[in-house]
Amino acid sequence: MIVKGYVDGDASKNSELKEVTVNLIGTKALLDMMPFDKMLEIPAGNITGESAINKFGSNDEIVDETKEEVWDGSATYVFPATALMTSISQTADQEAMRGATIELQGLDANWDAVTQTAVLGNPTTTVVTLTTPMIRCFRMKVLANVVSDSPIRCHNAGETQDYAIIGIGNNQTLMAVYTVPNGKTAYMTSYYGDYVRDSVKDPDSVLFQLWFADRDNSYAFQLKHEKGIPKQAPGFQHKFKPYYKATQKTDIIITATPDGADAHVHAGFDIILRDN
Repeated sequence: MIVKGYVDGDASKNSELKEVTVNLIGTKALLDMMPFDKMLEIPAGNITGESAINKFGSNDEIVDETKEEVWDGSATYVFPATALMTSISQTADQEAMRGATIELQGLDANWDAVTQTAVLGNPTTTVVTLTTPMIRCFRMKVLANVVSDSPIRCHNAGETQDYAIIGIGNNQTLMAVYTVPNGKTAYMTSYYGDYVRDSVKDPDSVLFQLWFADRDNSYAFQLKHEKGIPKQAPGFQHKFKPYYKATQKTDIIITATPDGADAHVHAGFDIILRDN
């Protein structure tokens, strides 16, 4: 701000009265003047009606010239037409995991977002029924101070189909799979892919493909983008400008197809989720 005052501070003397600029900006005001960082404010919960979604997946066993989704199952991912995701259990009993709480994130039978927990039984191989059956499950986490030494799975009642798997030692799922909840719109900011080389899994190339399926209109998967990585090349991140839009009840997956050898791949994407 600008104030007036005597240059020598003594009004009794024949001093010149001048306008002097004084910096009265405080710390909070300075912070308020800083550039607005939406990528910070959304995950901080400071923007009403918007949230951040980060999906990251791994598939450590894709057979040469075979296309598979990037998720823990190392097999073709199945999307049920009804809420068949009803149960969880562990493949082999782990004494330290008995009574551990597992968080599941997904969609209920109405395609509405749901986060619920279930407690593993004794033994942990016991099939535990979820409170809310789900039509989609896109994340699971272990909420306990113990590391899994056997896969923990979300599956159907008959335990014949897995929909989400917490791999050994990971304590959460690794799946480049997501479905936009009812009443939401997703804006994908970027997606990425890479592969891990070893003496056996060293393909000549890996093709990564991004797919959307608009289930609200009963559509099959449509290819939205693809990127290839040649032998020994680094991974990639593709940024969408403008962001790529996906409407409610849209399934999103990333697939990978190696050529020349089996492959161990990673892939994922970032989304801004906005209320309709």
